[in-house]
Parts: sequence; structure tokens; C-alpha cells
Amino acid sequence: MITPATYSRVLGCLMAGLVLTGCQGTGQTVNFDPRAMSSQRVHANAIQEEALTIVVNPFQDARPQQKRLGSRTHMWGGVTNFNAWNGNISEGMANLAVAYLQQGQWRASRGGADQANATSAPDVNLTGTVLALNANAKSGLGFTDIKVDMRVQFEAKNTKDGSSLRMVLGANGSDSVAIFDPKDVERLINLVAKDLYKQLFQDLTVKDRGLHLRSHTP
Repeated sequence: MITPATYSRVLGCLMAGLVLTGCQGTGQTVNFDPRAMSSQRVHANAIQEEALTIVVNPFQDARPQQKRLGSRTHMWGGVTNFNAWNGNISEGMANLAVAYLQQGQWRASRGGADQANATSAPDVNLTGTVLALNANAKSGLGFTDIKVDMRVQFEAKNTKDGSSLRMVLGANGSDSVAIFDPKDVERLINLVAKDLYKQLFQDLTVKDRGLHLRSHTP
């Protein structure tokens, strides 16, 4: 028979064990390397017809706190800080864009030294400015709530006619897990990023070897 005193000691040991196994943050930093992963390819018939080439240049990071992505708040105090791509958000977001485009069968590549040796100019130069990118988690007894939000200003410049277009888009997502793993945050960042790029290319169409807004195309 378990007496009230025994029950209290068992409960106390359980709570102490939870603290020792990581419920209290140590101020450490977890670095993420998100990848744009997808089991389904994006439908891209119009793109295949014109074989449009897109070069994605590094994004600009306009966030007030560029060194921080977010943090996990632990149940009994303390935090674990989050970072991504070793702090190089501009390069990381550009890499995500290339990965998403290539999965959608676009002819996309990164700008930089390799592009300087290219034999011809791309049809479109794509870049962006990261206005917001936050990933935060809050842990309680038996759960961790995760939230991710991002907002990006995209700019596409068409080589053929010199035209350009700009769009500001945002996306967010949330998840709740019983046992937290940093991979849960990476996964949610991927999902939110794919939603952002999906929004972008749903609003665009290919015409005259360039990208144009659907609403402005007859």
C-alpha cells in the first residue's frame, strides 16, 4: 500500500528527474540547418514549356535582431536559444528558395561565383529581404508548443524587358509535441517556408521569358 508520504516522495523524485533531464534551460544555443524537403513535386507545365532560367541571389536580412532566431522557454525557468544556418539567414533563405524551385522543376541555381562564369544571363534574377523570421517554443509539463512565422519581400527582375516586380508575403505555423526535439523546429520552419514560396509562385505566371503577376497578365 502506498502511503501519502511515499506518494509525495515518489512525486518529488519524478519532478526532480524531469528537471535533471532538461526541463530547465542552460542558455545553450541550438543551430538549425533547415532544408526544403517535399514528397510531392510542384506542377509546373508552363515553366517546362518555356524552360525559364532563374538565379536566386542572397537575401537581405532586415530583422532588428539578426543574431537571433528565437528560443525555447523551459518549464522551470531558463531558455535554450535558437539559431539557423550559423546565423547566415540571408544565405539560408536563398538556399531554401533554390531547393523549392528545383523540386518544382524550375531551372534554378544560386547566384555568385558560379554565375559569373555562365555563358548567358538568366531570364530572371530573384532575391528577397527577410522582414521577419521567428521560431519559438514554450515547454510545460508533458508538452512543448512551437510557433514559426516569417515575412519576406521578394523581388524578381526580368532580363528580357528589364521589368521587375515586388511582393511582400507572410506565412506562419504552429505545432505541439509531447517530447521536444530540435528537429521539430526545423520541420516547422521547412513547412512555413514552403507555404511562403507556394504563395509566391501561385501569384506568378511565365510570359515572354519573364515572371509576371497573374493579375497583370491578359
